[in-house]
Amino acid sequence: MKKYLLSILIIATGLMAQSPSAAHEETKITCVVSGEAIDATETASYKDGKVYFCCAGCKADFEESSAKFSTAANFQLVATGQYTQTTCPFTGRKMKTSKALEVNGTTVTLCCDRCYKKTNKSKDKVSLIFSDEPFKKGFEIAAKKSSK
Repeated sequence: MKKYLLSILIIATGLMAQSPSAAHEETKITCVVSGEAIDATETASYKDGKVYFCCAGCKADFEESSAKFSTAANFQLVATGQYTQTTCPFTGRKMKTSKALEVNGTTVTLCCDRCYKKTNKSKDKVSLIFSDEPFKKGFEIAAKKSSK
């Protein structure tokens, strides 16, 4: 019951931080290390946000080597609404709404046909978009977006 309520709380927090969308509601928040269901009491600070784990062991693994799990952690920051997309993650240019696609239940918007085709062809869209370099170009902590 506790895990169920936590999942609802995390999704609701993400929905309040971003505009509501059916795709966002379908995003399942999982442990950045194991991919299992999260336990709300197991968290770590990461990039001015909070990442969630299924157990203390996964939290310890992450804290020991966060770079190894950065792509999953970056994705989780976006999926929970702690970070929002501000530009195309590949070019840093303005996004075009006609170039949006779903990545594991999260909408990502790109700038052009080239970026859209590149992403759409990829078998690992999460790694392509949420690895550190594209994440740095295209996403900001949610509170900072409104201060621009």
